[in-house]
Amino acid sequence: MKLFKYSFAILAVISVSAYTMSDRQSSQFKVKMQVTEICDIGTGSTSDIDFGTVTRNAQNVQATGSLNVYCTNGTPYNIALNSNGSLKHSNDISIQIPYQLYQDAAMSKEWGNIADNRLSQQGTGQTQNITIWGKVPNANVPAGQYSDKVTATITY
Repeated sequence: MKLFKYSFAILAVISVSAYTMSDRQSSQFKVKMQVTEICDIGTGSTSDIDFGTVTRNAQNVQATGSLNVYCTNGTPYNIALNSNGSLKHSNDISIQIPYQLYQDAAMSKEWGNIADNRLSQQGTGQTQNITIWGKVPNANVPAGQYSDKVTATITY
């Protein structure tokens, strides 16, 4: 019986020793996310500004066009329009018709690519249709096709 008691005691000490000798290690990790704002210009349908067919010496010819902008809700943005400001004759680019682009229907606020004449808005999380108003003050030029290319740039 004594042998059994000692064997059990030795077994208990070995078991406790093995348990107390086991190491525990831990590690930490982060849970993170970065939230960004996005904007996309030209999504959906964008329409050209087409002054149509006019007679020579036509004055104050007006037309509108549009572009679509998508920005995440609450994202402030600016749109700059960069153009030559002149429609060029298809056969002779030295023949030009000056025009202006505007941010408003009253054509009181020019739209361009410097800080004080860019369009400033805020994203809604929905596609926004932005109207561009254009005016040709005077078309006293030879008959023909005239065009220009405008680059719209969004900064957010």
